[in-house]
Amino acid sequence: MKKYIFLISYLLAAAAAVAQQKALYSQYMSNPYLLNPAVSGYEKDLNIKAGFRNQWVGFEGAPKTFYLSGETALFQNRRRSRKKNQAYHGAGGYAYTDNTGPTTRTGALISYAYHVPINRKMYLSSGVFAGFQQFKFDPNKVQLADNSNDRDPVTNAGGINAFMPDVSVGAILQAEKFYVGMSLFQALGNKIPTTNDTDSDSRLTRHLFISGGYNLDLNKNITLVPSVLLKYVNPAPLQADINLKGIYSFSKRRKTKYDDQVWAGLSYRTQDAVVGLVGIQLLEQYQMSYSYDITVSPMKKHSAGSHEIMFGFRMKK
Repeated sequence: MKKYIFLISYLLAAAAAVAQQKALYSQYMSNPYLLNPAVSGYEKDLNIKAGFRNQWVGFEGAPKTFYLSGETALFQNRRRSRKKNQAYHGAGGYAYTDNTGPTTRTGALISYAYHVPINRKMYLSSGVFAGFQQFKFDPNKVQLADNSNDRDPVTNAGGINAFMPDVSVGAILQAEKFYVGMSLFQALGNKIPTTNDTDSDSRLTRHLFISGGYNLDLNKNITLVPSVLLKYVNPAPLQADINLKGIYSFSKRRKTKYDDQVWAGLSYRTQDAVVGLVGIQLLEQYQMSYSYDITVSPMKKHSAGSHEIMFGFRMKK
């Protein structure tokens, strides 16, 4: 029970809505669409991916997140008769549920992106997510240690079941060798309506993500991909993910994104965790990746780390 109360205190932002609300992911290197709508359709194939994250294993009420996403380029059949180096459209969709003790966030979003060529190998892309988000808080799932639920302002205010529009925007400059992107999630900053407190300041807090990475070919089969992700949510401190991923492609010719490959990586998330990642791609279509977070924050005294797994399917167009 003590651990559960500590979790509620640590995640009070889920009810007060003043800190990070968006689900945490370690698999965004395998699915960058999670963090930037401008990615949708860039690879032109149909990409469908599903993932599950079990955070802070062993902690009662710890976050559990599931998502399903799909994205592709539009009007590809029409484009085949035109020049290759021209602007094109992308679209997709993303649904998720994020459960943390007494709180649940569920959302469904569709995306649109427009990819503009800078030269033959570089594109500037912009995109938008639009949809809805539902926020629920069940005070019956909270039991305070001193049995003061009826006196606590959070548990005494009653349950919350809020349904809100949600919009996120992003842009990314990407090429075969590198990418630099920026996105703003929950851009509307909507107020979360409550049952008994119409003057509450609880809101969907804006989340800013800035990312970049570079593909360094060591030889015909091995590529190193250093990357960084910066995350800012007011009033929380700036957080950075520093990543290094190594990819081995089973190819006797020039490497392509369709090669059978295996990869492994390490990531350090400031104030939070060290992450180990492994993955595989087979038959040009099937992907699977797994990550394990070793907690380095004060939560390490109560948690056995975090697990995340992702499955992907690619269909050529």
